[in-house]
Amino acid sequence: MGVFKDKRILITGANGFLGSHIVEKMIENNANISIILRETSDLWRIEEYLENLNIYYIDLNNPGAIYNCVNTIKPEIIFHMAAYGVDSRKNDIYDAINTNFIGTVNLLSAVGKIGCEKFINTGTSMQYGNKKEIIDENTNYTPDNIYGSTKAAATIIAHQLAKDMDIDLTTIIPFGVFGEKEGSHKFFPQVILSILNGREVYLTSCLQYRDYCYVGNIINGFLKAAETKDDNGMIFNIGSGMTLPLKHYVELIIKEIGIDAKINYGALEYRKNDLWNPQVNVERIHSIINWHPEISIEDGIKRTISWYRNNYHYYDVRGR
Repeated sequence: MGVFKDKRILITGANGFLGSHIVEKMIENNANISIILRETSDLWRIEEYLENLNIYYIDLNNPGAIYNCVNTIKPEIIFHMAAYGVDSRKNDIYDAINTNFIGTVNLLSAVGKIGCEKFINTGTSMQYGNKKEIIDENTNYTPDNIYGSTKAAATIIAHQLAKDMDIDLTTIIPFGVFGEKEGSHKFFPQVILSILNGREVYLTSCLQYRDYCYVGNIINGFLKAAETKDDNGMIFNIGSGMTLPLKHYVELIIKEIGIDAKINYGALEYRKNDLWNPQVNVERIHSIINWHPEISIEDGIKRTISWYRNNYHYYDVRGR
């Protein structure tokens, strides 16, 4: 990934789960990194890298400030990772619209006036909604929640604006992702942290299927997309391409942790509009940019649990 050395990189949402892993990779590649954050951002995921980052505290909903920032940085590569609603506890409609949709428009509008080599936009599997058929990049967006709706709208407008303003833009749509530094409200850390702390685990029957892929694989896909010239205007689904019951992942976690755990299957009801078996076709990302997951689910779980064993204290703060 030497292509990123000394490159001017701009990352939004750098303090988030995926964004923090992008930061780490850019640090490893000796890039010139700038990040855009809100004043209220919790920086625990990237605190060890702060001295290597140019930090701009700007709301994406402020077009003038965004333009001035982009004009100052003149980024060559942009990773647009910022999003509102990844955490299902955050469900304010206007924050979702302002961050996911208006924020994307403001950022692209600024970039269109200044230019960049590559703009990587981030979607979500939630924008497809609950589909029974296999999901490829031509599948219609029929989202079931405000997060999915605003991300679907942002993807559509991003590609229209990029075409109009001649921006080399690629959208990556991750499906299930797990790994180090994920929020405690998500499935993997909820199970892992509960077991490590000797607490009972309360779950649904866990018969719904998911395509989970280790975060290291997913981030590698983002980097490959950023250094590829043949994917302008493309949308890539990214995932393992294999769905398994949630119960299977729980059993893998228990086996790796090696601690007797009290798992209460069926203690919780399924969520409203829960996805039952999202099956993703990942042939396009395989064939166009030659991305394949290199780290197995088992090895990814081993790495993830090892990190949580050494860093579970980060989750003593409410909301993480």
